[in-house]
Amino acid sequence: MPSHTIWRGTGLTDRGLVRSSNQDAFAVEDTVQLWVVADGMGGHAGGDVASRLAVDAVTTHIRNRASSGEGAAPASAEAVLREAMAAAQQAILDEARAKTELAGMGTTCVALRIAGAPTAVATIAHVGDSRAYRWRENRLEQLTQDHSVIDDYIRRGLISPAQAFTHPLRHVLARALGTDACEPDVGVHVLEESDLILLCTDGLTKMMRDDRIAEVLLREGAAPEQACRALVQDALSRGGADNVTVIICAART
Repeated sequence: MPSHTIWRGTGLTDRGLVRSSNQDAFAVEDTVQLWVVADGMGGHAGGDVASRLAVDAVTTHIRNRASSGEGAAPASAEAVLREAMAAAQQAILDEARAKTELAGMGTTCVALRIAGAPTAVATIAHVGDSRAYRWRENRLEQLTQDHSVIDDYIRRGLISPAQAFTHPLRHVLARALGTDACEPDVGVHVLEESDLILLCTDGLTKMMRDDRIAEVLLREGAAPEQACRALVQDALSRGGADNVTVIICAART
């Protein structure tokens, strides 16, 4: 991939049709090749505060690293994203200690960085069930594995993926920032110039199965802005039971 190719993101969030507030937060930071999505824990005090603190802490950490010339190469991106997630965890805990009404708040978080030369490499850190997908050659691939009770059931063979989609415990988290179980998973993926990367909260994935998301990307993927709008609108048309947030990243020369 040419060294002058950079990746740009488009993001969109919506409160949905059921929730009274939006507890999702996101950041599109093309200048430092960073994109972040967070989903405050529904029903918990301060979910909206936790998600915004997480996004701001991750963004600030990466900006500071970028300004010092550190953390851009794939070799160091994993460590830097782990540091950023740790900073987000600390920011949430500090705020919860300072304001007792926010005790117990938490959030999911998925953060993406791309180093674009000489080969584009995506480094993705996540905690919780906000996801990252790669769209390549009309095929959708989930790059993150949910930190949820149901995902553990699937891995143990207790239920099938089809059963998981409607299971009553499908959105009980096993890990989240703001809790004791907050360790991120970090993955590294080589990209092709035609790839798209999708980050989203579960407000999308509990309304739309992967095959439906793929249908929308097949139709709209060449125009990321339109794809974002179409995905959010599709989630709303299917009930909009939660806040929904999506970011789509694509290579641009």
